[in-house]
Amino acid sequence: MEVVEEVLEQIRRGTPINAIAIIAEKAPEDVKKVVENLFSDPNCVSVLDDEWRNLLLLIYFSHYSYMAEGRDDEQSISNSAVASITAAKLCRRLNVPDLEARFLISGGRAIYKMRMKDRAEKIFKEAEKILKELLKERDDRELKAMLANVMNELAVLYMDMDRKEEAEKYLISALDIRKEINDREGIAESLYNAGTYYMRAKRLDIAESYYKECEKLLWELCEEDEDNLPKLGMLMNNMGVLYRKMSRFDESEKYHREALEIFDRLSKDDEKWKKYVADTLGYIGTMYNDQMMFDDAAKYYDMAKQMYGEIEKKLAEKNE
Repeated sequence: MEVVEEVLEQIRRGTPINAIAIIAEKAPEDVKKVVENLFSDPNCVSVLDDEWRNLLLLIYFSHYSYMAEGRDDEQSISNSAVASITAAKLCRRLNVPDLEARFLISGGRAIYKMRMKDRAEKIFKEAEKILKELLKERDDRELKAMLANVMNELAVLYMDMDRKEEAEKYLISALDIRKEINDREGIAESLYNAGTYYMRAKRLDIAESYYKECEKLLWELCEEDEDNLPKLGMLMNNMGVLYRKMSRFDESEKYHREALEIFDRLSKDDEKWKKYVADTLGYIGTMYNDQMMFDDAAKYYDMAKQMYGEIEKKLAEKNE
């Protein structure tokens, strides 16, 4: 039915709430009556036949999946897990595999944040399987982007689980796909993750090459959109740590101070970045400590400690 396809297209765009107007205008009369109460009483769909019931419930759960996405508080993560996995099950009932994969990825991310690693792996692997099957049928940029996303999620998961060979395989696969489709923000993310992987593996020269490529791209992205500055700041700190491990202390200090400048600037508009300022001060302290410049190290450790204390005090006052 045309109305069903229009509703699914709104969900694909991330705007399921707009599907309500489509239902209200074009659906059968019994469905129109029910959709008015969907968000106040989702059980109202029980009077409908299977297809319409599943479609309306998909609008409901996809809305809450999108709403919770990107939030890191405990309640939002839990909401994201429930809404996303339920939306994926509804997509399976409706035979919409691309959206099933999309919500599996969101659900897997939330499950991983809840530290349920084995379950997250199963969810991500199911999404990977669906997307690879779809790409056998058609060459589609959005499907490739989703496949790269789930491969990146698996790479990060395997890094966390210390499954090195699988992590490396998925890191490179995600990067290759993102380069193929010219997903520049995705490329930057994959380069960052690859650099982090090789730094942890103590393959520092390889880590440096990935980080340097990421640095060049992130500067370009920041010129286009300053929302990328936090990513650049985090990269600067990682490069500072890398050069400290390589005993290239001048370069280490240069990158940490660039990170400090970025996070100090960001913290003036949003206090959440003060923690990153404090982290960076601690990194500089460690860099001086490794050079046996203990007075300078103590100075920066004290500055970091003082800032952490201020952050904790404000958080405690906010929670009173």
